[in-house]
Amino acid sequence: MVCPILSEEDISLDLATKGKQSALTKIGIRIARRAGLDEQVVLRSLFDREDFGSTGIGRGVAIPHALLGMISSPVASLTRLAQPIDFDGPDDDPVDLIYTVLWPRSATSAFLPALSQDAGCFE
Repeated sequence: MVCPILSEEDISLDLATKGKQSALTKIGIRIARRAGLDEQVVLRSLFDREDFGSTGIGRGVAIPHALLGMISSPVASLTRLAQPIDFDGPDDDPVDLIYTVLWPRSATSAFLPALSQDAGCFE
């Protein structure tokens, strides 16, 4: 099952990275370009959120996310890494599946329920 806001073009397999920062940078640039967004704004938003606390949720999955004022609908990507990386998750398991979500700041109240529903895609 693919999550509802993903299209085939939003899925990337076997991305080679050197670690968490490398993964977030590559994914952030890719998602920004696909959505026509400013790469630096997307990267800053993802890194600021990650500085607040790891978005690793355990069992090899991370869900980096950011709220953005310049979008009106959610943007997402699903990335499988070539090699698992440390993501500082709660179970200390390395991450190899990253579901990245950019959410419109205007729809903040719907963000957590939607993120919770999307997280069910990985069970």
